[in-house]
Amino acid sequence: MNEAEVVEQLVNFTNVLLAGVSVLFTVVSAYVAALNYFIGAANLLARFAAFAFLTLILAMLTFVLLGAQWTQQGLIGRLRELQEEGGLTAAGRAVLANAAPEISFGGAFSIDDAVQAFSWAGLAVIYLSLFYLTFAHRWRPDVIPVSISRTDP
Repeated sequence: MNEAEVVEQLVNFTNVLLAGVSVLFTVVSAYVAALNYFIGAANLLARFAAFAFLTLILAMLTFVLLGAQWTQQGLIGRLRELQEEGGLTAAGRAVLANAAPEISFGGAFSIDDAVQAFSWAGLAVIYLSLFYLTFAHRWRPDVIPVSISRTDP
């Protein structure tokens, strides 16, 4: 792969990451709404089934993002190879700088490391929160009374 192809794939990786975050927000929002209206008042078996389904969806999303993370690391490795061979353009150097801890944040961790750490930590917090909301939280029906009324014209 040449540098242009690698940079293009890394830009596509960003799109995959943002799509994954979008799917995560959609799934979590739908599940919280379902907790409020249906699952929160359901028996334990129904809650377990709903949480198992949520776990399956989040596991699939996790594996997709993990695969994307490994692919991104391979692409960064290819950029490092190209750099050793004698040169990168400014775009290649900028992309490589995101992955270089010695450049980002004073050598402690790179921007890519920070994004990965926050993504995994956020997913863990969300999962544990949903576990609590599914099994431990006592949902009260109609905390915010919602009614759908139909008016005939």
